[in-house]
Amino acid sequence: MILTKHAKARQRQRGMPDFLLNIIEQTGRSERAPGDAIKIFFGKREYQRTIEQLKKVIQLLDKAKGGTIIIKDNYILTVYK
Repeated sequence: MILTKHAKARQRQRGMPDFLLNIIEQTGRSERAPGDAIKIFFGKREYQRTIEQLKKVIQLLDKAKGGTIIIKDNYILTVYK
């Protein structure tokens, strides 16, 4: 996503880092906006859905902790903890 000078200024003024914009872009709800634009909204529903997804990711990360993969010539030979 390319930000205009205006968007960069507003981003700084409103304290919204790139990471936050990426979350809104990836998980927000899209709607049509005037001028043939797209509005992406991150409301309560989108927030709750994203929290649930992140909880699942955290559970998977707990399972991955201590995991090891052995690779040779682009083949996974084995996996273990």
